[in-house]
Amino acid sequence: MIQPSISLNEQIKKLQEENLEYSKEILKLNKKIYSYIFWEKIFGVIKMALIIIPIIITLIYLPKLLEEYFVPYQELFRQAIGISKQENKEVQIQDIQKLLTPEQLDGILKKIPNKK
Repeated sequence: MIQPSISLNEQIKKLQEENLEYSKEILKLNKKIYSYIFWEKIFGVIKMALIIIPIIITLIYLPKLLEEYFVPYQELFRQAIGISKQENKEVQIQDIQKLLTPEQLDGILKKIPNKK
């Protein structure tokens, strides 16, 4: 009876040693995984910085650059807008006069309340 207990103890020791070896391998793999995750986080931050920093710089400096290019044309835009506004007013009144007959115009004027 003593013999089986010794073999049982040896089997337990052997299993413990195997378990220890597996645990060491798992620990090595975990260290590699943690290292991989750490570097992924670092490179993720770098990627985000490479995207966000140029956008911020663009938002800061682009209006100044565009202003330099549009200053010569700004007066032309103002003149064109002013002319188009004046033309629109004149055209609208003339179009109304052309489209309506005098009877229709009188009817519209009668419907508008007079302020006294």
